[in-house]
Amino acid sequence: MKRLDRHSLSLLRPFKWSRTGAYLAVVILMFLNIGCGTRGTLPGGSPAELHLFAVPSAIQVGERPIVDGIGVRIYASAAGKAQGVPLRSGRLEIVMFDGTPSMAGMRSIIPVHIWAFSAPELVPFVATSTLGTGYQLALSWGTTPPSGKVVTVIARYYPVRGAELVSTANTIAIKRR
Repeated sequence: MKRLDRHSLSLLRPFKWSRTGAYLAVVILMFLNIGCGTRGTLPGGSPAELHLFAVPSAIQVGERPIVDGIGVRIYASAAGKAQGVPLRSGRLEIVMFDGTPSMAGMRSIIPVHIWAFSAPELVPFVATSTLGTGYQLALSWGTTPPSGKVVTVIARYYPVRGAELVSTANTIAIKRR
């Protein structure tokens, strides 16, 4: 990955970064992470936690120029490991709810959409970064768009053996045209 030299950094200094602009730039760069993807043998361990990072607003996933999905990056971490580990078995679900329900309320609310992937189905989405091995997904909600101005997204991992892992919730803004 190319690093910025002093001249390139000096070009950024005159620009006034707002708190929101800086946050958005960091999230986009983290999500894109251009030039850092790898495939092949992946280090690992048994997942103990699940972490979901979401692009803060809905994105265009399909061919039509409309907002029709969300972008997420998911990492599983193992006990004693500082970086994300691959999911070699089990099932990963990304669950989207209308609005901002509480974690307790999510058990009783019907989700707007659930995307489910087996471990082999996740292989094309592997992306390795400084955070370790993760999965970068652009998910279209198709013909079932959310009805509100925001959605809440969580990730759930169901291992072959052991308890389900659930990420913290992320809220994503839905911009209507």
